[in-house]
Amino acid sequence: MLGASNTLLNADHYDVYFKGMPLLNGKVLRRHGDVFDRTARGYYHAHGRADDTMNLGGIKVSSVEIERICNEVDNSVLETAAIGVPPSGGGPELLTIVVVFKDANFAKQDLHQLRISFNSALQKKLNPLFRVLIIFLLEEYYE
Repeated sequence: MLGASNTLLNADHYDVYFKGMPLLNGKVLRRHGDVFDRTARGYYHAHGRADDTMNLGGIKVSSVEIERICNEVDNSVLETAAIGVPPSGGGPELLTIVVVFKDANFAKQDLHQLRISFNSALQKKLNPLFRVLIIFLLEEYYE
């Protein structure tokens, strides 16, 4: 399988990828990070990666971890989305946070302070090298 690893740094390779998986033609199937649904007609619908990671400064990190921390930084935040944007010249992705506030009238001038708060929380709880470079404000939110 292209791109499949055979060693892990902080976990047991067998436990992560093979333990508890069913057999097919006498071989143990390998677990992967893609999410699929099987339709009633027998087709498969791909939903993308379950781990949804990005590379920040050479460190793989889950967007879910970043979002969990950013969502707790300020009571005015309703939801965040962490996005790793690849720079045009290559290199580590640039951390961008999209923010939805509980109150649509949140003052835009407070975004700078919010970015400082995001950085402080991420550096304290995840990695001292992580840094939010851009915050996008999503002013309208539809459910």
